[in-house]
Amino acid sequence: MFAYNILLLLLPFLTSVLGDKPHIALKYGDDLTSYIMISPDMSPLEEELSICSWIKQLSPTNRIGVWIHYNTEAKRDSIIVSDNLSWAFLLSPIQRSQTPVHSQWYHVCLTWAYSTGKKTLYYDGVQIGTATTPSGQKFSVATGSIVFGQYHGGYKMEASFGGSTYSFGGEMTKLNILKRELTNQEVAEMYKSGICSSYEESLKDDIHLSWETLLSDDTEKHGNVAKLSLTCPAHTHQPTTAIPTTAEPTEESEGGCNNRWAVLRLPDFYNQVRITLKKRGDKIFKLFNKYF
Repeated sequence: MFAYNILLLLLPFLTSVLGDKPHIALKYGDDLTSYIMISPDMSPLEEELSICSWIKQLSPTNRIGVWIHYNTEAKRDSIIVSDNLSWAFLLSPIQRSQTPVHSQWYHVCLTWAYSTGKKTLYYDGVQIGTATTPSGQKFSVATGSIVFGQYHGGYKMEASFGGSTYSFGGEMTKLNILKRELTNQEVAEMYKSGICSSYEESLKDDIHLSWETLLSDDTEKHGNVAKLSLTCPAHTHQPTTAIPTTAEPTEESEGGCNNRWAVLRLPDFYNQVRITLKKRGDKIFKLFNKYF
């Protein structure tokens, strides 16, 4: 406990000196012009994958706001997930047993493995739906495109959207596509760690398409897609968002995401400090491991 207290006192200094990442969300305009479209190589996902993100539904509840839609020349609706989770497709539909709370951040993961054919839908770290794909069916990696923020009617890099009824119009952050099936424990831990944690860094070797790629200026953002800076008050799963006043979004110095350290369980605290120190300085990391 003494070591915990010392680290808690040192943490503001460490994060200011070592430079913790800002936490950024993307807000989509509630219209047909707001979207991101990319055409990545999806071949590493042919036999195993996971898609995870934090989502905030802001569109009217009678709408189906699609936040990701992947079509290929060989297979339409290879992936499609809506903000209310009424649509959760990975090669075929998954029926969900729970509806997200409107206007609140929630965590969602969709996982699948060819070896078992099992696909699983998670909401806030808990499994809420399962299904199986037909025997022998692999994930389609033919020529295609992924659209974030709209229902896409085609597979080419051309806007062909299905109407404003399906526009996302909400907020998302930390969307990653991984090249393996995450376990129940990993999904639960990702949620429990909180929206402003660095848990995803422990999975960096498994991430195929990263959130950083979507945020990059090299990835074109069409229409009214804006970067928002996230701040995390006492409840780490419900941060507030604000349009940055500077070119690059930054955390607030008070009431920001780093305040979540004060409410971490002890094992989580050590784990997050280890991740931060490992990334920012190997020498400090070695000293930390030696004495703690």
